[in-house]
Amino acid sequence: MSGQTPRHIAIVGSGPSGCFVAQALKRQWPDADVTIFDRLAAPYGLIRYGVAADHQHTKSITRQFDRSFQAGDYRFAGNVEVGADVTLDELRDAFDLVVLATGRWRDRMLSVPGSRLAGVIPSGDIINALNSVPRPALPMPEIGKQVVVVGAGNVAIDMVRFLIKDASDYDGSDVNPVALGQYLSEPATKITVLSRSPIATAKADVAMIRELAKVPGVTFSYANSSPAADDNKLGKKREEAFAQLAELEVDQPRAHVHFIFGADPARVLGTTHVTGIQLAAAPAGQASEVEADTIISAIGFDVNAPGHWHYATDIDFSPSDLGFIEPGLYRSGWLKRGPVGAIPANRADSVDVAKEIVRDFEKGKLPIDSSKQGFPALPDSVHERAISYTEWQRIDAAEQEAAPANRIRKKFPDHESMVRAAKR
Repeated sequence: MSGQTPRHIAIVGSGPSGCFVAQALKRQWPDADVTIFDRLAAPYGLIRYGVAADHQHTKSITRQFDRSFQAGDYRFAGNVEVGADVTLDELRDAFDLVVLATGRWRDRMLSVPGSRLAGVIPSGDIINALNSVPRPALPMPEIGKQVVVVGAGNVAIDMVRFLIKDASDYDGSDVNPVALGQYLSEPATKITVLSRSPIATAKADVAMIRELAKVPGVTFSYANSSPAADDNKLGKKREEAFAQLAELEVDQPRAHVHFIFGADPARVLGTTHVTGIQLAAAPAGQASEVEADTIISAIGFDVNAPGHWHYATDIDFSPSDLGFIEPGLYRSGWLKRGPVGAIPANRADSVDVAKEIVRDFEKGKLPIDSSKQGFPALPDSVHERAISYTEWQRIDAAEQEAAPANRIRKKFPDHESMVRAAKR
C-alpha cells in the first residue's frame, strides 16, 4: 500500500452516480480535492433532466448534494465537455484518479418493420422536452389522440401518467410550460399499453401503478396472458394493483387506458405515418391490430450507443460487474452496469465502485504521482468556461424567480442562456 492517498480526483458526470461516488470517496479520503465535471451548466444530470417533472419528491435528493457542494467537499465544473473542451488524457495527466459516470443516453428503438415511420417516438424525446433538456434543446414531439405505449416498466408508466394528466396536476413542478401546453391543447383520449410480459413479470413498480388511480377522469382496463404463480408475491400485488385500476368508476371519462399483457408487436402499420400496430401474439379476445396515430417506445436504453463517449472511443463500455477500466480510470452507474435500476441502485453501485477503488489502492494498483496538480493544472480555456457551483446557484435563483405562481421554477430554454445567467 502506498503511503500517499489520492490527492486529486476527477468525476466525469454530475448525475446521481457521479455525486454518490464523490461522496463515498470523500468519506474515505477527506483531504482529497474532488472535481465533478459536467458538459451542462447545471448539475445533477438524470435527477434534473430524467426524472418525471411531476415527481418532485424524487428530485429532492439533490439537497444532500447541495450541502456537500456548499460545504466545499467537492468542486463543480459545469459547461466542460470531456472530449471537446478537455481530453480524457488531459484529465488523467492532472488527476490521480478519474471516474467516468456519464450514463447511457439513447433510447433503445423498436426493431420491428415500420418502426421508423413518422409518429413513432422514443420516450426520451418527450421526457427531454418536458424537462427542458438543453444542448440541444429539442421540441416537443407531436402526439395524436390514439396512442400506443410499448413497454411496461416505470418509464412506460411515466408516459401513461403524462398522457392522462392535466395542467393542474403539474402544480409545484418544474415542467416545461411550452411543451406541456402543446400536448394539452389536444391530449390523447385512447391509450393502449403493450407489454410482452404478463403482469406478474412486468417491470413497473406497484407504487407507480397505484399512482395512476389518483388521476381523475380516467378509466382503465387490462388483458393478461397468464396469472402469477401462487408463490410470486410481487406478481400477485401487481395483478391486484391493475385489478383495482379497472374497478375505478368515472362519471364522465376524458381518457381511457387499456393495458395488454402478453402482447408481442410484429409490425408498425402505415405508409408514411403510423396508423396502428400489428401484434404477433396477444391474450385471448384481443384484436391483432391496434389503431394508433402515435407510438411511444419505452423499452429501455441502448447499451451500445456511443453518445458523448467520444471522449473514449477506444474503451469497451459493455456492462460489467467491475468499475475498473485501467489503473487510475474507473466507471460507475449505468455506464458500468448498463441502464438498469433507479437512483437507489445508483447509490449502491457508487458505494461498490468506491470500495473497489479503495481495495485497488490498498493493493498498490492505484499509482499516485505527487507531481499531479488536479483542476488548477488544466488549460486556461477550461478554467474560463467552467461553471462553478456558485455560478450554478445564480442559474438556480434566476429559474426560481422566473417561475409562475404554480411552479417551483422555469428552466432556461437553452444552454447558452444558462451560461449567460451564470456569468453575469
